[in-house]
Amino acid sequence: MEPKIVLTLARSDAEALVVSLRRRFERLCDIRKELCEPDEFDELEREERAYFDAENALVERIIGVLAQALEEDPRH
Repeated sequence: MEPKIVLTLARSDAEALVVSLRRRFERLCDIRKELCEPDEFDELEREERAYFDAENALVERIIGVLAQALEEDPRH
């Protein structure tokens, strides 16, 4: 199991971060739409698409964890 990092944020910072990441996620989705399917023989295009897919998945995971933490906070 991968080690975890614990980060403490002010609630207002966490809420702002969720909004920011959602916008970034939307921009990444737009970028992915602009990229056509990579040419199977073009290594750079395949690598670029893989990078955006990995970044997209990471942003989605972080948004999910932050949103869940904000919902679970009893002060919400």
